Amino acid sequence: MSIPSDIRPLVDALYQILDDTERQATQGLFALRRGMSLFPENEILMQYFSSLTNFQFCIAGVRLQAENIVGNILMAGVPDEDVQKAADYLAALLHLAPEAKITIDKVVKRLEVLP
Repeated sequence: MSIPSDIRPLVDALYQILDDTERQATQGLFALRRGMSLFPENEILMQYFSSLTNFQFCIAGVRLQAENIVGNILMAGVPDEDVQKAADYLAALLHLAPEAKITIDKVVKRLEVLP
């Protein structure tokens, strides 16, 4: 069985934004490490490090949730009502993801200007 065609774009969009956000957070951590090597006691840099690693943890959790939901949709005999509920939940996750990406983008831009 495959993912219903009306849900496939939603799943693809969610995975794409999760991949982009994770890539951006990783880029931020690389930029942050350069700054932390110069200023190891800087509390603001430590907060950025904590925020970026927390975002990575959350991204992994959302990805796992999405994978489980998709796996449940693919099971045989799932009622249409449950498939719709799953799609609604995936849509909610997709709606929240850009907010995290915007926050990470702001942090990364600040870090990239460090020496």
